[in-house]
Amino acid sequence: MTSASALPAGFIDLTVLQTIPLSGLNRDGDGNPKSVVVGGITRARLSPQAVKRPVRRHIERALPAEAAVRTRRLIHEIRDILVSEHWGEENTELAEFAALDVFAAASGGMKVGSASDDDSAPGDGAKTKDPLATAALIYTPATTPARLATEAARFRTEYENALKAGTGAKAKGGGKSKKNTTIADPAAMAGWLAESNGTIALLGRTLMEIGGADRDACVQVASAFTTHEAIIEVDFFVAVDDYAAATAGIPDVGQMGDSQQTNGTFVRYATINVRALVAAVDGDAELARRLCQAFIEGFVNTLPTSGQTNSAVWTLPDLVHFAARDDRPVNLSSAFDKPVRGGHDGHAEPSIHALAAYAQTIERLTGGRGLVKAVHAYTDTIPLPGLGDNVDSYDQAAADILDAAFGSAK
Repeated sequence: MTSASALPAGFIDLTVLQTIPLSGLNRDGDGNPKSVVVGGITRARLSPQAVKRPVRRHIERALPAEAAVRTRRLIHEIRDILVSEHWGEENTELAEFAALDVFAAASGGMKVGSASDDDSAPGDGAKTKDPLATAALIYTPATTPARLATEAARFRTEYENALKAGTGAKAKGGGKSKKNTTIADPAAMAGWLAESNGTIALLGRTLMEIGGADRDACVQVASAFTTHEAIIEVDFFVAVDDYAAATAGIPDVGQMGDSQQTNGTFVRYATINVRALVAAVDGDAELARRLCQAFIEGFVNTLPTSGQTNSAVWTLPDLVHFAARDDRPVNLSSAFDKPVRGGHDGHAEPSIHALAAYAQTIERLTGGRGLVKAVHAYTDTIPLPGLGDNVDSYDQAAADILDAAFGSAK
């Protein structure tokens, strides 16, 4: 185990400039591209939540042992595991009864049964009651449902008897009770839903309904925005009715409408609190390094997936800049308080040089205090002053900054 204070750096800053073609990757409640006013000019925006989800999915694919699930359907999953791995489909009612009971025991009686959006229900914004849905999203290691199902399976006889007699947590309607009415033993599962793993330690968790479950995130992700003024484009579309098109004299327009989209060069920023992460994984610096590597890879290589079917904007960054710092993070996106004027040169190249110039200014103002190492890779090979070492690839930049933060890998 490694003491967090012994690490060479405390933070890794990630700055990415990326040109995204016409799309609607992140939309507001009206279905329009999200926007923000920066420097008095309207910019297109990507929210932190939209950026983080594909990064989280990347981390879980890269480190499957650290996978986690965020769901209100934990009881459904426990029931399904009991059916598929323990008792068979003929005992689905028993499995549901047991799943409710074991969850009530593990959660201390968290409220169950809540309304949720139902796309199949008539009317706009219709709600439906799900008697197995938890009132709050549960964010837990992916192994938790199977673990709870295995515990429930131990009490099959007791559940069969209780189901016949109409007793137990389900009969009481779930929820909190003044006394324990569960068949499963709460003491045996104390703290199970508060347990963490690498992904939860990295990304944090808010779960006030479970005592001791909250975890401070070790990463922070900023809203991404265009380095220049954003123009909203209206994309008019017509869907053709194939049968009508094949019949003479019948209009072939089956549906028409429009959507709003935008494009531009975005500045994306995130920072990792390396020392806090090492402490959160109980001093396992090797695991912390792998989590940081997976986060960096995901941040560089993923984009929000909304609207990708109609736009396919799978671009890669024009520039990545990583900085290992010992004192505090530094977000360089203030370089674009004054919007970039692209003209015939586009927006990516002047954005790159604006970022480098601002980084030089910050280094001058701080005297380089706290900066352990900086590195960059971009669409040219000429080193950019202010952004540290120039390397040939994103992967090399990531490896160099991880060595700077954790010490050279052996």
